[in-house]
Amino acid sequence: MAHVEETATVVCGTTKGDLELELHRAWSPHGYDRAVDLFERGYYDHTHFFRAVPNFLVQFGITYSADPNLIQLGRSTIPDDPQLPHKIPFEPGTISFAGGGPNSRTSQLFIAYRGASSFGQELWETPIGKVVGGFEHALDFYSYGDMPPWGAGPVQGKIHGGREYIDHEFP
Repeated sequence: MAHVEETATVVCGTTKGDLELELHRAWSPHGYDRAVDLFERGYYDHTHFFRAVPNFLVQFGITYSADPNLIQLGRSTIPDDPQLPHKIPFEPGTISFAGGGPNSRTSQLFIAYRGASSFGQELWETPIGKVVGGFEHALDFYSYGDMPPWGAGPVQGKIHGGREYIDHEFP
């Protein structure tokens, strides 16, 4: 779904306080359109920031919706965006889709905790926006460390089974 607006503002309520996200279509047209569509449809409502790695990133984007069409939309991939003439740097608060290879972006987003030259080296790591308010709340999220086997955080596959896993194992 293409969106006419060039920027979008999203407020995410968290247990630590609100995060205000500013998304930019010019930075990542495919990423922007997907993110705005998912936010507008409620895909991210009541989801967890399930991967918080201090001094690195915080990640979210696995829905608990029971709507099969919404679940399917979130699992479908979008193409990588065209490369910009000059890269948008990853600074603290930069938002990007997580991906694992060419044209692999689905629904999971991350917020960079710090500037990192290692981010943005691949076409699927394209900034779509930044946190413009409440970034201090994201920095205050509790961390179990990275996902296994690198840390004691949640297993992504189990999150797809429903929020009970996170609520019970990672209160």
